[in-house]
Amino acid sequence: MAQDSVGLSSDYQFWMQKVSTWDQASTVETQQDTCLHLPRFQEFLRQMYEALKEMGLLCHVLSAFRFDIREVGLFTQGLGYAPADYYPGLLKNMVLSLVSELRENHLNGFNTQRRMTPERVRALSRVCVPLITLPDFEPLVEALLTCHGCEPQEVLWPEFFDAVSEAFLLKKISLPTSAVVCLWLRHLPSLEKAMLHLFEKLISSERNFLRIERFVRDSSLPEAACHPAIFRIVDETFRYALLETDGAPEILATIQVFTRCFLEALEKENKQLKFALRTYFPYASPSLVTALLQHPKDIPQGLWHQSLQHISEMLREIVEDQTHGSYGGPSDCWFAFIHFGGWADVAAEQLLRSEADPPEAVLWLLAFSYSPRDGSQQRAQTMEEVKAVLGRLLKLLRSPGFSARDVQAAAGQSREEAPRPLECGPLIRRLLLNFLLWAPGAHAIAQEVITLMAPTREITHEITGFLDQTLYRWDHLCTAAPASRKLASELLTELRGQV
Repeated sequence: MAQDSVGLSSDYQFWMQKVSTWDQASTVETQQDTCLHLPRFQEFLRQMYEALKEMGLLCHVLSAFRFDIREVGLFTQGLGYAPADYYPGLLKNMVLSLVSELRENHLNGFNTQRRMTPERVRALSRVCVPLITLPDFEPLVEALLTCHGCEPQEVLWPEFFDAVSEAFLLKKISLPTSAVVCLWLRHLPSLEKAMLHLFEKLISSERNFLRIERFVRDSSLPEAACHPAIFRIVDETFRYALLETDGAPEILATIQVFTRCFLEALEKENKQLKFALRTYFPYASPSLVTALLQHPKDIPQGLWHQSLQHISEMLREIVEDQTHGSYGGPSDCWFAFIHFGGWADVAAEQLLRSEADPPEAVLWLLAFSYSPRDGSQQRAQTMEEVKAVLGRLLKLLRSPGFSARDVQAAAGQSREEAPRPLECGPLIRRLLLNFLLWAPGAHAIAQEVITLMAPTREITHEITGFLDQTLYRWDHLCTAAPASRKLASELLTELRGQV
């Protein structure tokens, strides 16, 4: 490389004198001299181009945006180019040349004679670190990420991954999904940073399903999770977050939104799954996952009860009969179920919209979704209490009129009532809110009932989250009556003002 540079330097002086002579005279002798030396001049230009492609010189040329490179400046002026025109064009051509070489390197595989050496790839990635956010370099960054060699260890410079990850999270560069997948598969800390970045956004903002969806889609996690390895890492991170926060509603909401966006991305990528469902949910029964994957909006409302019955029976068999075999136990089943939280919402609504006695399977499904750690006896007690509350609420529906105090008493929340177990509270409040939204006679007293049932800031926050989740789900199911939707929106606005 050094010898080539010395040769080019001496040739450069010779050719600059020639170019100057050719430019100042147009005699026959000059034209003959031009014709005589033209092939050699073309060879010199080719050698100059090849030299500039090398990495030491790549930094040298790129720095010309800020510093005066006299030799290169004289050379380009002699060719009739202004630096402002020449350097961007040269940079673009060099990047395209390197991208082509990297892609050819990827295709050649074990053909070592035509491959770019690992040392050169590593040096190239190191050179790119301070230049990653330049728009012209995005194709080269993508090519480096997607270029896989046959080396047992990673060849790219570690700081290259860190720089790309930070620039991507801060929206300073744009990368296609294929490059993002390669980044996260080749550098696990980058995926961990993406998850932490998502959690930080969620923590620093008000709980809002539309905002959560925007954050999730903006993270590129759903599209990248179509690769099973990435999905498993993201999924386990969510599981750990649930354990650390004791099932925080914000984490539950994020899991459900992420799952919905992931399934959309999976369907968009390929109509037929490249990987079996067990690859994504290895801890759950494939038949259970298949049933949960059926979105309620794709099933006639008249058949929702059958789907709920089927899901409940499969879960109950695994949880209570301990027949899970090679699949996980109750905690794994619950974790799989909460990914598809829409079915729990449908179950709660179906109980209030049916005049018949509440089906035991649907009661069990709701009790399990709210208290997965309960034993059979505790869950049976919860089911009995929910059944009693439902009976009193349905009785109110058949009465000519009722007050907010009547609703509070029917829900068993009057001061005279003995306090119920803590795990029953959220479930009963959910049923009560569904009653307020679906029963026409309850619309006028809904605000008063909520005031009675939300004596603390924590419960107000819980109710706010439920109303937000309900409106979000209705937007996708399109099953709510206009009056119910209007009431939910008004109540949500009022409660957010209080919180």
